[in-house]
Amino acid sequence: MKSAFLNLILATLFSLIYACSPSKESAEKSLMDFQVEELTIPIGPEVDPYTMALQYVDGDLFWHNKNRSTISKINLASRKVSEYIRYESEGPQGVGNIVGFYVFDQNKIAFPGRGRLVSIYDMETNEVVKIKLSDFSPDYTDTKSLTRFTSIFHFWNNKLILPQIIYFRNSYEMQEGLKKFSPFLKLNLSDFTVETTSYRLSKSNFGNIYNDPSILLGYNLNETYILPFYSHRLDVFNINSNKTKSYQLQSNLIPEFTNIFFLNEARVNQSIEQNIREVLSEPQNLGMLVDPNKNLLYRMTWPGTGVPEGISSIKFDATPSHFILSVYDENFELKYEFELPEYEYIPHQYFVSEKGLHLFGNHPDHPDSKEDQLVIHTFDFSD
Repeated sequence: MKSAFLNLILATLFSLIYACSPSKESAEKSLMDFQVEELTIPIGPEVDPYTMALQYVDGDLFWHNKNRSTISKINLASRKVSEYIRYESEGPQGVGNIVGFYVFDQNKIAFPGRGRLVSIYDMETNEVVKIKLSDFSPDYTDTKSLTRFTSIFHFWNNKLILPQIIYFRNSYEMQEGLKKFSPFLKLNLSDFTVETTSYRLSKSNFGNIYNDPSILLGYNLNETYILPFYSHRLDVFNINSNKTKSYQLQSNLIPEFTNIFFLNEARVNQSIEQNIREVLSEPQNLGMLVDPNKNLLYRMTWPGTGVPEGISSIKFDATPSHFILSVYDENFELKYEFELPEYEYIPHQYFVSEKGLHLFGNHPDHPDSKEDQLVIHTFDFSD
């Protein structure tokens, strides 16, 4: 009798735990249950098969070809390249040594460049306006707009939100440095002036110890989403009200963040190969996308499984083997979570459209991968 009663209690407890578990739906479904479309887009030698910067705009996919100094405009409906946008690096119309791009205001492209430079290129007039961030403050750093590690520009209220590159190398620099460091700036396009926001990172963004302050950035209208590389804490900063709300993102698959590498001062004397191996032995947030159409947040995380033996860590770092995909609802509760198959999807290439989340299914190390086509899988995680 006691045994039967005990079994009943245990069964009830397990049922409650299972019912409350954020991974319940994930356990019942696989990633492929959510796939709604596959696009195969043929590309010629004018298009780099892999990129660090891409952007979806109203049915078109803009794709940076760094080796050719062009941006391909790919129409997803026709599955064809409709236009090649060429830019100059030097000269009066040169945009410098760029670090990504951002299309905005229908016919304009912002090019972040080395040397704290932002160039605004008008596709109709071919005119280029150049803004030096250092003219406004010696504390401003270089900026970038890259899909890789999700650090992109945002167009808001005739202003561009510009990520700032963080250069702290040691933990002892962090406490005072973060107090005056602005993770992103506002570039006013009416008069081309630059100002900071009130948002600042602090120790609470990283847990019990200061660690690598690099962050992922996402946007939805007047809200900026901030997620550090080594943290579960998501900040949502409202650019209008200057107020911040914080959330602790849950996960059942991401191992504990340690950031041992950042705290290891010996890294400054190690080879690049060794340093990358140590970085990839820890879990790390790789990307974050906001889906305003379906009120979802997507998080891509490297599980920290290290570099396989016999493989160059530099090559592996360019396109890691796989990642964990976590899907959160409008309240930032975990909705679904999957560890993706190895060498299937590219961990640094993805975008959101009206249809959902798009992943690129042509990992360069997959045995069937082809460099003359893009393979895009579309997933819809809405109810």
